[in-house]
Amino acid sequence: MNKQAKLILSLTAAAFLVPSAAMASSLYHEAGGEIGATTHPSHISDDLMRGEVQRTVDAARKDGSLAILSRGGVVPAKPTGSAKTREQVRNEYLSMTPQEKERLNELHGR
Repeated sequence: MNKQAKLILSLTAAAFLVPSAAMASSLYHEAGGEIGATTHPSHISDDLMRGEVQRTVDAARKDGSLAILSRGGVVPAKPTGSAKTREQVRNEYLSMTPQEKERLNELHGR
């Protein structure tokens, strides 16, 4: 094998290895067949410090979300208040044109 063939062979091999080296540090790895991908959480590097993680866990323990998550549950979203009062919404609906009311009813399936 001459030098040019060796160079082409080594460049081709490098071209195939570069994408797999970049993928080694990702959460998901491609898997053949129907699975599609496998998950590897240990391949992700985190820059969180121990103190930050402990504070996050303590906060989750205090608000009760740690107990919910440890049982596989979903933490409910924090309730948000309405920006408008009931009277403002009522007045807004009463001041709508018939076309706007019809469109609103269509959106809500009435």
